[in-house]
Formats: sequence, structure tokens, C-alpha cells
Amino acid sequence: MYIMGGLKREKDVDKKQNLIWDYIIDSKAIILLFFANALVFVVVCSLYQLHNLPKIMYAFLLSAFVWICYGVLHARTYIQKRKRIQLAKDNLEQAWEALLYGSVHEYFSQGKFDRDKHDLQLTRLDTEYGELIRQLCQLQGSMESDAQMRRTEMMDYYMMWVHQIKTPIAALKLLLNSREDGFQMMEELFKIEQYVEMVLSYLRLESIASDMILKEYDLYTMVKQTVRKYSVLFINSGLTLRLDEFDIKVLTDEKWLGFVLEQLISNSIKYTKMGTVSIYMKPGSEKTLVIEDTGIGIRQEDLPRIFDRGFTGYNGRMDKKSTGIGLYLCKQILNQLSHKILVESKEGEGTRIYLDLSRNNYVEHVD
Repeated sequence: MYIMGGLKREKDVDKKQNLIWDYIIDSKAIILLFFANALVFVVVCSLYQLHNLPKIMYAFLLSAFVWICYGVLHARTYIQKRKRIQLAKDNLEQAWEALLYGSVHEYFSQGKFDRDKHDLQLTRLDTEYGELIRQLCQLQGSMESDAQMRRTEMMDYYMMWVHQIKTPIAALKLLLNSREDGFQMMEELFKIEQYVEMVLSYLRLESIASDMILKEYDLYTMVKQTVRKYSVLFINSGLTLRLDEFDIKVLTDEKWLGFVLEQLISNSIKYTKMGTVSIYMKPGSEKTLVIEDTGIGIRQEDLPRIFDRGFTGYNGRMDKKSTGIGLYLCKQILNQLSHKILVESKEGEGTRIYLDLSRNNYVEHVD
């Protein structure tokens, strides 16, 4: 404890020495001018009144004493201002409140940023700087408020659009169900519906915490529901599905984890031209779900960035339809659910995705 106290005192001394040195640097022009003026004064007076040299030196020393006293007081004020600026930086919320709604001088003098109750005299220049900062803060607050309002209006519009577009999608489904040649069109309609759901999930991402209902759910039931939903794509793509049975309960949110499963299975179907999509539990791990495909795989240099927003990688550039949003949303949702996702992939061989649903609080990939 004594060592900690000694280190703190040494740190305070070093800071004070640095402030003094800063003051000397900032005031070097005035200090040099004083010494130059004093030198001229002594030299001129010495040349013309040599017999009064002691009196001249006395006047010079007296003047120098006055200037030194002024310099000490000015340095003290400078150091106090620097300290309080640092204290304000350490208490940004109070400083912001003072700039917008009160007097910075009052906040300082009332000791709201430190325990020093001494008043600090502000120059007109200090006041002008404070007023400029206050106006800039008010402008920034106004701009942020306007931006937030525009963003809220945009969110409201997109939410309304998403809900409105679902009506014609549902009507088209009914119409296509009555057509014998409507299977291919059903697949494209299903894709449109999934894109709409992705937009809705993206818009809700920031408020996901308030939309979660954490309960224990049967994982196999959730996976079966997702597979059934994507049955149209499985049939049209000609892929084989291998779904192992398992009896696992997981603590999660059904809707958001279901969205993640949909995105991962959709990607497996999208990037697998032929072969199998397998879904099973990892051997030796109680709550790790594996989604494996025999698709085109992911390049090694793309793996570190597959969860970045907007990153499409080599496969996305070849497909020309990838948005780079799906895996980003999966990562953000899994982080909120405290689940873990791990990806293994080799180009040309396929991809294996591990979902650790034991609520570990991180997300990563494997090269």
C-alpha cells in the first residue's frame, strides 16, 4: 500500500513537472522578450550612467522580482487550467452538461470536477473559447438529433414496407399452389420471402435484446422446422439431406436461433451444386450442432473475414448475388445469444459449421 502511494506521488510530481515545462515552452516568447528588454535596459543605462550602476542594478533586480512574481502567478493559473481541462476530459458527461446547459466556470469553481474549491479567473479569450465550444456542442447535438430523427423515419418506412410486401407474397403463394407448373416459381417466391425476412432481421438487430425470449427449446424440433421450410430448395437443387436424430435441449431464443439456422442451411444449399447437406451433433460435444456440406468451400484467405458486414469473398464475387449480410447477422445474433460459431472449410471440398449452443460468449473461425 505504501509502495502504491509512493508511485502515485511520483506520478503526480512527474505530471506537475511536465506542466511546468509546457508552460515554459508556451510562454517562451514572453520570457525571451523580457530578458532581451532587460539586457537592453542594463546595457544602455550602463553606457551613459556608469556612476549610477548600483542604483540601476537595484531597479533592475526589483523589476525582475516583480516579473518573477507575475510569472509564478501566471504559471499557477496556467497549471490550474490544464489540470481542470484534464479533469473535464475524465468527466466528459458532466463537462458536456456544463457546456450545453450551464457555465463551465461555475462547474469548475463549485468543485464538480475536483475537490479544489478555489475560483479560477478566466480571461476574455478563455470565455470566447468556451462559448465557441458550447456552440459547437449545441450544433453537434442538433445534428445528432436530426440524424436520429431521419434514421427513425427511415426505419419506420422500411418496417412498414416489409410488412406490406408480405401480403402480395402470401397472395402469390396461394395462386401458385393452384398451378401445376408453379413449382419453380414457388422457389423464386420463397427466395424473395427470405430476403424480406433478412431485411426485417437487419432492421431489428439493434433492439434484439428487447425482442428475446430465452427458454429451453428442443433443438431437433427447431432444425426439422427449418429443413421443412427449405424443402422447396432441397428438392429443386437435387441435394441429399442427412439429418440425424438427437434429443438436446438448449437455452436460447427460438426465433433468432431459427433465423441463424435458416441462413446457414440456405448458404449450404446455395453453394452446393451436388452432393449432401448433413446436420448432426458433434461427437463428444453435448450441445454442438454441425451443418456440413460438400459444396465449393471457402478460400483460406477469405475465412478471417466471412463474418464482416458486406464481405462477399471470392464465392460472392463469382455468384454476383451475395450481399455479405447473412453471416454478419448470424454473428451478431449469436453474440447476443452468447453462443459460439466456428467454421472449417477447404476450397473445392466443402464447409463444416459448428454451432456451440452452450452459451459461450465469443465467435471465431478456424483456418
